[in-house]
Amino acid sequence: MLDSRDSGEGTQIRRRRVCETCGHRFTTRERIEEQLIRVVKRGGRKEPFDAAKVRRGLELACRKRPVDEETIRRLTARIEHWAATFGGREVTSEQIGGRIAHELHGIDPVAYVRFVSVYRSFDSVEAFAELLREMEKAERADPEGQRRLFDDDASGKDGPRPRRKR
Repeated sequence: MLDSRDSGEGTQIRRRRVCETCGHRFTTRERIEEQLIRVVKRGGRKEPFDAAKVRRGLELACRKRPVDEETIRRLTARIEHWAATFGGREVTSEQIGGRIAHELHGIDPVAYVRFVSVYRSFDSVEAFAELLREMEKAERADPEGQRRLFDDDASGKDGPRPRRKR
């Protein structure tokens, strides 16, 4: 039998077990030890990961945009989960910012630009304009990046025909 209870200090798992030799039943209690993720800031300073900071940054970027609270909550949870499963106990603030920007890009382009303008800390208008040009190019690019091998044949008789070289 497995019974999980919140003990106030964190989640505690209570397990009922049976000794395979004598058949005696007993209870074990286990406390889940959460691994604390440390964020390495640009100056080298380290601090604990704070999901509330991520949420505040997202709320600022999404202010007056058509992004609802539930989307921000889910995005914050995804970033927190990503940081916890990143592969170590430390993650840089640049990596977190890059992940947030990646997630925001598909949600709202204006919120993405707002966030990236702070995250990358542009020092000139030209650098910011370059970001906007990159975004415009990405919107015009073919997502697959490949030309089609065959034209669509409207008649459907002979199957696809190879494209002629131009």
